[in-house]
Amino acid sequence: TNHHPPPSLPPTQILMQHPSLYPRGGRGASRAAAPLAAAAAVGAALLLLVAGSSLARTPLSLSRPASFAPSRPTGVRALRSGSVAARATAPAQKLLVFGGSGFVGREVCKRAVERGFKVTSLSRRGENPVPSDPLLSQVNWVKGNALDKTTVQSLVKDSDAVVHTMGLLFDVNSGLKGLNLIVSGSKSTPDDDSTYENITRRTAVNIMEAIKNSRPMFGSKQIPFAFVSAAEAGWPDMRLGPEVEANAPDWLKRYLAAKRSVESMLETNREIVRPIIYRPSLIWNWGKLDVLPVIPIFNLANALGVPFVDKTVRVEALADAIVEGVSEAGVKGVQRFPQIESLAKTAGDKKAASLTS
Repeated sequence: TNHHPPPSLPPTQILMQHPSLYPRGGRGASRAAAPLAAAAAVGAALLLLVAGSSLARTPLSLSRPASFAPSRPTGVRALRSGSVAARATAPAQKLLVFGGSGFVGREVCKRAVERGFKVTSLSRRGENPVPSDPLLSQVNWVKGNALDKTTVQSLVKDSDAVVHTMGLLFDVNSGLKGLNLIVSGSKSTPDDDSTYENITRRTAVNIMEAIKNSRPMFGSKQIPFAFVSAAEAGWPDMRLGPEVEANAPDWLKRYLAAKRSVESMLETNREIVRPIIYRPSLIWNWGKLDVLPVIPIFNLANALGVPFVDKTVRVEALADAIVEGVSEAGVKGVQRFPQIESLAKTAGDKKAASLTS
């Protein structure tokens, strides 16, 4: 079957109609805090440099049961991967979402409510971003600052699981903070405290400390702690990844350093939390006009086997994968785009089954 549209169409329409470059489907995903413009420029430029060198393709190693094994991408070195064990546990009842009014966070809230969670969101605005949405209207919207330890402690102690979706692409020290009005899904603008250190790392540290302080109430069980990181955080484990990062702008290096710091903290506290680390590349939906032109570049690069470029993820799929991961005790560790897609599919299958039962 020829998927290419007639040549008379403008190039932008040709790209948007190509199914492999703009993946479609019932349930997909997107990340506002992903390396967008500058990172895309770095990736695209390096893609041009390496495209003619016939990069060898190395399959990604995934630890998953056969029934949930996704298609394996090429051109990516094997790295620590998340695992999905037998799905037997019931969803946690109380879910706390940090940054629930944001681009990713609101989708997580919607799907968590749909799955039967009692959802609380903490954000600076503390407002329902879409008051007309019947699912979001069931969320407890709390206004507060995740840098405030007292606020975080008061919410964590009454929660069964936490999701950290907070982040920003350009912090106040990047020299590009004004671009957040374009690339931020929630159209938020950084204040003086909006650094990668504060928004990404310190907020996560506050959550971890609150979980430790609440240990007597939680007992010996691991608290599911889902964190939205970035595909590029895995560059050190990818072929040519270190070289790409060495040539990246300073703000991107600091952005990734903060993500990796949180990942490391989660991994070293496995006796307390069940770390679920999501590493999506560009996160998008059809309303994210700022990233739509870049999506085909990333997807084509990944399809060609460029080792440091991951396939993009739609925001709906990422949210489905996050809620599915929090719900199932066997999901832990790093979840790259194949695992994200697989978890989202499982969530979709469960929803379809519930509608027909």
